[in-house]
Amino acid sequence: FQSIGAAGWYPSRRDPELGPCDAFANDSCCLARQDVSGDALTPWDEDLIMTLRGPLQAKQLAVYQPSDEQSWALVSAWDSRTPASAEGIAFRGNGTESAGFDGAIGTECLVDVSTDGVFPCGPGSSPYCPESPDPRHHGWSGSKLFVLLARMPHTDEVAVGTPCSDGPGGNWYDAPWVGLSLGELVRAGAFSSCHCYAKNPDEWWLGDGCGQFNVFEVVNDNNEYANLELFSTNFFGYAGYVGEGPCGASCDVSTLAGDVDLIDKSTLEEAAMGATANPEGGPGAAFRRPTQGYRYFLIHLDVASRSVQLAIVHPEAVPGEIAGLLPGLPAEVSQGTIDALLGLRLPE
Repeated sequence: FQSIGAAGWYPSRRDPELGPCDAFANDSCCLARQDVSGDALTPWDEDLIMTLRGPLQAKQLAVYQPSDEQSWALVSAWDSRTPASAEGIAFRGNGTESAGFDGAIGTECLVDVSTDGVFPCGPGSSPYCPESPDPRHHGWSGSKLFVLLARMPHTDEVAVGTPCSDGPGGNWYDAPWVGLSLGELVRAGAFSSCHCYAKNPDEWWLGDGCGQFNVFEVVNDNNEYANLELFSTNFFGYAGYVGEGPCGASCDVSTLAGDVDLIDKSTLEEAAMGATANPEGGPGAAFRRPTQGYRYFLIHLDVASRSVQLAIVHPEAVPGEIAGLLPGLPAEVSQGTIDALLGLRLPE
């Protein structure tokens, strides 16, 4: 994704006792106008929190950020083999606050992933978030690289975690999702009645505020848009819509080999090379859900180049250009490796 970011504004929640409430106000909600002047990956350069929806089985999760002009440092890490040794990372939702995170997320369950830096919610907090018995956390600001090793088997084929639904009637059933949201949206409660998601909370479906980044989303709305095999990928918010929505029943990939991870939506065959997109259109391709084995999900947000690079990599087919990153996930990665990742156009 290229040319990402735009000037504009979105509503930001404030303490009703302090304000200002110049974007929206009612008896229980105070939103201030948050002006954004630049276009360098805005607002995705702000603190972002990841949300994972099941069915999803994670093995590893790592986050890198620039440490200087020559390298990126591992700032957050979790490994299913040593979950008690996680560093710089916190989990919330689906019972993880008390039981910890074991990597298994059942169908329709949600887990938020953030830094372990505590955000002080309560009176006077800005952006405002109500007091909570469980701590809320900061996300990752600036340029960042997320690496997730996971699989997403179908609910009726492999049991992963404890389901959060009683059957297939829910619109999220058997529909895994990896999403990124502004930290304030998650801390305020993404499903509350007062948040930055839309400029008017009463018209939340417009998503024209801080919006959201559906990085890898399987869509199951129990209608013609449902497709449980392919991801849709899109940004939306005050800057408009970038990317493409669900492929629907017309995208049948059942005859493709199991190692095909990127689909050309015009032919429903394996894409010859990676696709590009910008606010004008694209990408014309869709990632395939890994139901049978694990894949590395790479999400690289680079402020300077205003770009977002996504990739799905088979653990046994790591490109030589990023061997300095995978599978080792070292404490430090060279800027050269990061640049090579940005230049990849997999599968070629």
